Amino acid sequence: MSAQKSPARRRASQTRSKTTVQRILDSAAALIVEQGADRVTMTEIAQRSNLVIGSLYQYFSDKSAILKALLIQHNADTRLMIHTYISKVKGLDEFVQSLEDAFEQYFGLHQKDPLVNCIWSVVQTDAELQSIDIEDTLQNARYLQSICGSMLPHVDSERLLATCALMLHFAAPTGRFARAIPPALGQQTLPIFRQMIRDAFRALRVETTQ
Repeated sequence: MSAQKSPARRRASQTRSKTTVQRILDSAAALIVEQGADRVTMTEIAQRSNLVIGSLYQYFSDKSAILKALLIQHNADTRLMIHTYISKVKGLDEFVQSLEDAFEQYFGLHQKDPLVNCIWSVVQTDAELQSIDIEDTLQNARYLQSICGSMLPHVDSERLLATCALMLHFAAPTGRFARAIPPALGQQTLPIFRQMIRDAFRALRVETTQ
């Protein structure tokens, strides 16, 4: 009869696996920035990760699985950012201001981090990744709705959810568009989008007073 692994050994193995997975993702991210997602191969990812190709396939079945993991990791970071800005607001004005500030940080990521734009380029051509992104947007929208719903008690819940979802959905393409056009013009998109956020929630506030 084989001896069972102790909890300490299992935890050590799990820690090593997590470290290896993160090394793979970091290596893939670096290669994607250097070459573009389409050109990167599993062999190159294995080499950059200091793994034999067979070991890489033990963690990820193909490159699509790696891209999916990168998107999920990016979405988790974005969700944490939103929660950090929004979780402690106490009124609608503070909520809107915090949402604008969160967008400004996200906007900055699109301007400074090439990986963010590489990931979103892949999402546009992959139906599974689009579905993951939509569900993530709705999850974040439900969180925003849970925070501001009591501040707008007379607004239909589905209308409020749709407003939150639209603001979140358009944040990413606005950041990508600003990067693609001339810099001076791109910088103008930031205050315009901030104004769009204010106008959207101002319209909801007006509804509550009518």
